[in-house]
Amino acid sequence: MKRLSFKPQCCVSLAILICVFVFEQVFKMGVLHNIGWIVIGLLFLINPVWPKSADWRNHEDLKKGIRIGSLLVIIVFGFLIRYIA
Repeated sequence: MKRLSFKPQCCVSLAILICVFVFEQVFKMGVLHNIGWIVIGLLFLINPVWPKSADWRNHEDLKKGIRIGSLLVIIVFGFLIRYIA
């Protein structure tokens, strides 16, 4: 299976976020907002990508940093922040 590069993965993340915001307003369920952020965090946790313009010498450190950032997104936006509709 072919992996997503940075730009398509960001577009998929934006599409997920827009869909979640729309469904959240339609169904009046604030938890959908948190679920959307968890899905986006998992997307970058499973497939850590970075822009081609990023000139990093050590790709393993960059991959580790992206995974740590995605875990922070999952924890902070997914579990700690409560969305009030």
